[in-house]
Amino acid sequence: MPRTAPASPSPDRNTRRKAETRARLLSAARHLFATQGVELTTIRDIAGEADIALGGFYNYFRTKDEVLAELLKQALGDQLAQLVARQAAVEDVAERVAIAHRHLLAAAREDADWGWLLVRLEVSHDLTNAVLGERAMRDLREGLRTGRFASANPLVTLQASGGALLGVFPGVLRGAYGPDDDCVHAEGVLRSFGVPPQDAAEIARRPLPPIPEDIS
Repeated sequence: MPRTAPASPSPDRNTRRKAETRARLLSAARHLFATQGVELTTIRDIAGEADIALGGFYNYFRTKDEVLAELLKQALGDQLAQLVARQAAVEDVAERVAIAHRHLLAAAREDADWGWLLVRLEVSHDLTNAVLGERAMRDLREGLRTGRFASANPLVTLQASGGALLGVFPGVLRGAYGPDDDCVHAEGVLRSFGVPPQDAAEIARRPLPPIPEDIS
């Protein structure tokens, strides 16, 4: 009786396998970039960490920069969705700014690889534009229009707040500042936006709205 040739994997199974392998590569690169830096990480390192052959890497990405771009997009996009959900029911524009900064620092504490990834990529400009971005500028302009904020140059003020955010990440990740580091940072940002010190301190310490379960 002739042997029957083994069945080829179904298209759906192939698709799942490719997606799983791609996810492993991204996870491996994320960990390596966060722990040893982008420059010291090679494509061979990423493939080895993901437990796939070196040549297999090129079935999914052409260069290390492509992996880096995808990781940055994922890391910032996921956090943007969560912080927007947290801000949704908040009317006070100053509180929305505080929530954004405190949320990102909380995310760094909860996922050290994510936090160190942003630190090692030195993405203060990208962080400001991709995560805070248009929403942050809209909040800043709303605060200026209503007299809640004061700024001689909104663009400089926004960029400075993004740089300050990234600047405190290493200390937060090392636990160097204390348990209320997010509040202290948010208070400083609000004061730089022209909010009176007493108001800034109170706003920065309001309870953070929870992240909806369907977002997290």
